[in-house]
Amino acid sequence: MTEPVSPVDAAISLREQAASYRRLALRARTAAGSVALRAVAAQFDTDARRIDPLSLLR
Repeated sequence: MTEPVSPVDAAISLREQAASYRRLALRARTAAGSVALRAVAAQFDTDARRIDPLSLLR
């Protein structure tokens, strides 16, 4: 069984994934691909803020 993840850890993980997608967006072969990858990154950032809004202050 999997251990529960704290909100802080979940937010950190989502922000790391967002950063990864932003790096991928820089190497996308098409403009549409870059836009799509940045949109996914933005969604991960939004989810992280929703899960743990105070994590941005740490």
